Amino acid sequence: MSCVAGFALALAGCGSSSNCKEACDKLASCNLNSSGFSCDASCGTPDSTCAQCLNGTSCADITAGHCDASCAEATFTPN
Repeated sequence: MSCVAGFALALAGCGSSSNCKEACDKLASCNLNSSGFSCDASCGTPDSTCAQCLNGTSCADITAGHCDASCAEATFTPN
């Protein structure tokens, strides 16, 4: 199944990196703090699932809660 074929996959950042360090860098670039989320580059599930969503989602959409389902254990707040 291709990325274009699944709208839900597109929302979850289809093809995006699941690297938590990259996700933390993205959050910093969005001026967001995280709580309950690992910034370890070799993080495991569920943080890696959350990271995949964050890395494939715009800052505005992260703030709007588009990754809430993937990041159930994490909270993101403006700096």
